[in-house]
Amino acid sequence: MSAAAQPRAVDARPDGHDPEPNDAWRPSTKWAAEASLDDKIVPLFTEPGVPVPQEARGEPNAVDWPAAIDLIRDVGARVRQARDFAQEVSRHSQSIIQRSVKQAEDAERRAEAAEATAAVATLRANQADELARLSEARAKLAEQQAETAKAGEAEAQLWLRRIHACLKDELGDLTADHA
Repeated sequence: MSAAAQPRAVDARPDGHDPEPNDAWRPSTKWAAEASLDDKIVPLFTEPGVPVPQEARGEPNAVDWPAAIDLIRDVGARVRQARDFAQEVSRHSQSIIQRSVKQAEDAERRAEAAEATAAVATLRANQADELARLSEARAKLAEQQAETAKAGEAEAQLWLRRIHACLKDELGDLTADHA
């Protein structure tokens, strides 16, 4: 006889009303207060010298050992299923943890590589800034040299014009003296 086919332990309260769902375990209910100790205890094993209530001796309330064994087997199977489920959940959790640790390590390696790349890029940027500063300084120097050269050229042209004017005056005086 399976657990589902067993008769319920409490079918009705002594006052004739249907039991409330939680009446059986509440000692403060009217049913629990009115029930005698013999009504609440079902003897599974009898000890010598202990009287067994009349209801337990008769056939209607006798212990159904095959059903009790089936119930024990059912509970054992459920315990094994729960243990297997717990082990599976544990394995799955360990797998997730290992995957998470590996992903964290990979992310850390990528972050370190990114930091190294950033350091190299910063060094290159600093070198480029230095080269740009040096190029700007050379350009300013070249501009100054160009301005100095232009001033020198202007001075040279002025000097040449004066010489040309002096020579013209001297040549003009010489040609007038020869004539």
